[in-house]
Amino acid sequence: MENFKDTELFLFDLDGTVYVGDKPIDGALDTIERIKAAGKKVCYLTNNSSKPRSLYMSNLKKMGIDLHDGELYTSSQATAEYLLREQKGKKVYLLATDAVKADFVSYGIDVVEDGAEVAVLAFDTTATYDKLNKFCRYIFGGAVFVATHGDKNCPYPISPMPDVGSFIALVTAVTGRTPDAICGKPYQACADGIFLKFGGIDPKNIAMVGDRLYTDIRFGNSFGMRSVLVLTGDTTREMLKNAEDRPAVVLESIKHIVF
Repeated sequence: MENFKDTELFLFDLDGTVYVGDKPIDGALDTIERIKAAGKKVCYLTNNSSKPRSLYMSNLKKMGIDLHDGELYTSSQATAEYLLREQKGKKVYLLATDAVKADFVSYGIDVVEDGAEVAVLAFDTTATYDKLNKFCRYIFGGAVFVATHGDKNCPYPISPMPDVGSFIALVTAVTGRTPDAICGKPYQACADGIFLKFGGIDPKNIAMVGDRLYTDIRFGNSFGMRSVLVLTGDTTREMLKNAEDRPAVVLESIKHIVF
């Protein structure tokens, strides 16, 4: 059995790792309580940019997870921080829900409808043909193309939902352009944000726990963390056989984390 006694920080993906839909995965809450009781740090690291931070915080608390603001990091945050570093002062057209747009504005991002120099693709569950068409027009016009993350679908109890990776494929099919930057897992902007928040922790003492090979596991492997795959979401054991991204540890669920 794998032991995590030397792990100082657990990065937990949310969808498919801690919960599916609005229901916690069996044993998840007890595991998180044990980890925090042992004095280890926890950060919930999600690529899902369909909801504002405040809603993630309240939803997690409703599930029985006690957390503070510093224990949540989203692809929207990583993207806003990237824009402030790399595209500072530029006007941004943001394909996102109104609540997520408000989060970006709170960071000081100049979110506009007209005259944008940067076009940002988030997980907009209110997307319309007109919004997608306008986004593509900005890309055709030479705007910097940024995406919050690259997940192709989002776990959901009935069937997976189209996620930002699917929208990227659509925009690329229309415009011939791929994103100039993707900011969530497994990309550099996300790592920059995490290492800034937890700068005193050696990456080898960080466990990246998630259900997706091409985001969670690749992220952990790319930045020197211990990659831990749980089989409660996107990935099955059959998929592991020929997988390019190999986890250091495979668990049935996070309830099997021991230390």
